[in-house]
Amino acid sequence: MKLITVRHGKTVANQEGLTQGWLDNHLTQLNKEGIEQAKKVAERLKGEKIDVIYSSDLGRAKDTAKEIAKYHDCKLVLDKRLREIKKGIYEGGPGEKHWADFEKYGLNIKEWKPEGGENEEEFKERIIDFIKEIEEKHKNQTVLVVSHGGTLAVVSRHFHNDWHFQFGLKQGEKMKHHHDNTAISEYTFDGKEWKETKFNCTKHLE
Repeated sequence: MKLITVRHGKTVANQEGLTQGWLDNHLTQLNKEGIEQAKKVAERLKGEKIDVIYSSDLGRAKDTAKEIAKYHDCKLVLDKRLREIKKGIYEGGPGEKHWADFEKYGLNIKEWKPEGGENEEEFKERIIDFIKEIEEKHKNQTVLVVSHGGTLAVVSRHFHNDWHFQFGLKQGEKMKHHHDNTAISEYTFDGKEWKETKFNCTKHLE
């Protein structure tokens, strides 16, 4: 089995440094650059044999998936489990505020649950549930997943069994499992374990 993951294109909120989470409005829709990114990643993947496309049902991911789906005669399935982590009261606000509060909890980060949101363990559980389902459902097939930065970081962490959170990064540094907008990552599953064959590749944007 082969799994290809793609993060959605850039949004207004991405551009302005706002927290998105489950927010689904004009701020979280693809901006002009994001639409072009979606078209470019779709063009890059048009020669790939894809058996099924799964996407978060949030607009920014769904619209990116639709661009890719134009080149493939396969089903596009919207799945709420692929949504970004729900950030509750922080959604729509400045990302700096969310991350500052997030870091305060240090080793207790897995238990931190923003008002109206979900904690890391709940988030992790629904993503891993999705992965286990496709392992059983799509043996010997190629599955494309279009989702969000946080969601795809959980996918990468799960395959690497790496749940260490990086805090105190210098400006310009990226989290170890960070995915850029429309970045492609690829993984293969032999029935026992997953192996990463490509990570955070954006050569289609060059």
